Amino acid sequence: MPLRRHPFSIAGRALLTLALASSGAFAADPTDSARTAKPPPSKPLRPGPPRYLDQYKYLADTDTTARTWLDSLHFIELPRDSYLSLGGGGRARYESYENPAFGLAGVDHDGYFQTRAELHADLHLLDDALRAFVQINDTRSWDKKLRGPVDESHTEVAQAFVDFGFPQSGPGKGTLRFGRQQMSFGEGVLVTTRLVPNVRLSFDGFRLSVADDRGDSLDAFAVRPVDNLRTGSFDDSSQNAGSFYGLYGTVAWHDGISQDLYAFGYKRDQRTIAGQTGDETRNTLGTRLFGTLANVDYTVDLMYQTGDFDDRDISAWGVSSSYGYTFKDAPAHPGIALRLDAASGDDDPNDGTLRTFDPLFPSNGRFYGNGEYTTLANLVVVGPQFAVSPFKTLTFSPTILSLWKQAENDAVYLPAMRTVPGTQDTGGRHIGMSYDLFARWTPTDLITIDFEYQYYDVDGAIERAGGEDSQYFSVRTHLLF
Repeated sequence: MPLRRHPFSIAGRALLTLALASSGAFAADPTDSARTAKPPPSKPLRPGPPRYLDQYKYLADTDTTARTWLDSLHFIELPRDSYLSLGGGGRARYESYENPAFGLAGVDHDGYFQTRAELHADLHLLDDALRAFVQINDTRSWDKKLRGPVDESHTEVAQAFVDFGFPQSGPGKGTLRFGRQQMSFGEGVLVTTRLVPNVRLSFDGFRLSVADDRGDSLDAFAVRPVDNLRTGSFDDSSQNAGSFYGLYGTVAWHDGISQDLYAFGYKRDQRTIAGQTGDETRNTLGTRLFGTLANVDYTVDLMYQTGDFDDRDISAWGVSSSYGYTFKDAPAHPGIALRLDAASGDDDPNDGTLRTFDPLFPSNGRFYGNGEYTTLANLVVVGPQFAVSPFKTLTFSPTILSLWKQAENDAVYLPAMRTVPGTQDTGGRHIGMSYDLFARWTPTDLITIDFEYQYYDVDGAIERAGGEDSQYFSVRTHLLF
């Protein structure tokens, strides 16, 4: 089939090329492309995507006598092609660690219980010429010994934004969004909604999105990450979190062959990397190739970072990729994939150049397990991932990964670019082996239960720092309506 040509593709590629070539580029949120993927009738999306992606306008064409009580909540019809949608949900989570942070944090066992509750209202006016979305979250944590800012934030405004819809030449639509919002990009390699940690990630700012109905899109944003640095409710702020901006574009070149192009900038004051603190401006240029061809699926992100940190230049690179095959005609639809990731580290902190890659706001758990044992910095990862669904409501996903330092003299990095104590300049590249088993059970349309067990068998890079093997277990029960 020949490549498609249409007005948006040509204009979008031209604008994307121009923006990537300029130093002040903006960036996009390809999760908005999921707006066209409506959930089944009366059902919210499963846990993961932002709740603003739930779409219920199709209920306007259904018989009111055939609607369920949930339909009546999701679609409250208003005059002039307008409607109000209400929803919410909750999650209860138990987690247990043996030797968290490989036993180097002074705690042998950490078992705790956490909850997250949310309510939202979504007002669509004048056939989506105007939209207002508000979501309130409440997060609580009990008995956790090693606490961080993603564990508890009490009652907060998780999202509150206004959309202005506008027509564009050719098929599709455009949206200008202002306010607090959640975002996710591509596979979540650099930016995600932070699903599993108790406090999800939000940003304050604006996003401009244009998309057509053939898979091409172009988005721009300029935002500040929301920090949870204070105790109490309604006090989370983006005031001192730095500026994050960029551009993200997607082109569907051919059936099964698509490409993302993106450029991000992140400016922060007084951030710390491997014991050094200073102001940082970090720019990320990248591309993602992805698609599905028959039974084969693939996704490859190639990234390069420039900028400056304190008095040093930045020159870093990263690769995140997965190559899979699904036996669609076999019982239980088994699938297998090869995970192959790598990111640069810094072998010489005195040469004037920082070479450690920073994955910004990544979906670590999706790729490496939710035990918070690693992130895409000074890392080489390779290993198989499997998936099998013996029943329609049950899926098992085991993963086995071998992990190395990319630069022997740099540290081993944890999420949020924290370092494993004592792993810098210790010698030895092999970090260890990770064995993860994830299972998802969906007993009803509204309930999702996730089970996860992860065992991390440490090797020289961590053993020489005094680290020990670690285990992680989690049960997460979600109710969304």
